[in-house]
Amino acid sequence: MIDPLRFRLFIALLLAAIVAQMVFALFPGLDLRVSAMFFDATGAFPAHSGPWVLLNDLIRMGGEALAFAIVIGVIAGKIGGVLRQAEMRCAAYLAANLLLAPGLLVNGLLKSHVGRARPDQVAEFGGLATFTPAWQVTDQCARNCSFSSGDVALIATLVLGGLVLAWPHLSRLQKSLGTLGGLALVLGTGLLRIALGRHFLSDVVFSMLFSAAMALALYPLFGIGAARLELRPRRIGQGARQVLQRTTTQLMSRSRPVMASAASRLRATLPPQPPV
Repeated sequence: MIDPLRFRLFIALLLAAIVAQMVFALFPGLDLRVSAMFFDATGAFPAHSGPWVLLNDLIRMGGEALAFAIVIGVIAGKIGGVLRQAEMRCAAYLAANLLLAPGLLVNGLLKSHVGRARPDQVAEFGGLATFTPAWQVTDQCARNCSFSSGDVALIATLVLGGLVLAWPHLSRLQKSLGTLGGLALVLGTGLLRIALGRHFLSDVVFSMLFSAAMALALYPLFGIGAARLELRPRRIGQGARQVLQRTTTQLMSRSRPVMASAASRLRATLPPQPPV
């Protein structure tokens, strides 16, 4: 039997993908115009030399630490048998989304083989590479290329996975706040990547679509419709706190060199103090 809600979500996602593909195919220069909004007359992306770099690093490291904790938690839960069947399904669903969407599809395949140069590498923004539209396979970048955004795919996957699993246990207000907060985080991450000159608009849009498509495709395979109803919010909350504590510890240890580097860059931008 077809789930009406999932079918409607599939149609909505399909239409969004078609519209996105048509827009960027018909107007390939849209990527350049959007990126140009964050490029100044001095020939640089100003955000790349300010505190936004630190914010970008913290978002990335936080997402990576949380993803790592989820994957390790699934392995430990399977070996130790501490997770109930429904909990194991839900945790495995999260881990599979992380491994397949930002992991295999975006970082493993697209970023390694499409070869699209990043905005700060193309001639229009002071680089040497040639701008190419989304999906066009080229040789303008050798590795860790622009299409599509790994950071956005990671954050979108975490947000979508969390909302999917928590949805039946949330009140109407919590659903609204969770949706708005998650959307703000994903869009904010994408905007930050564009402002830093590291991704084009199409990189961000298609990464969000990839994450949504993967979450929708894996939903029936893991039986999430029934499994998430069996989750116990109090037990999940305790586990989430433990994961959050481990993630925070990892993030703090990894962020120290980033903070030191950001502080040194900030000091370098300040005018020298006159001798006393």
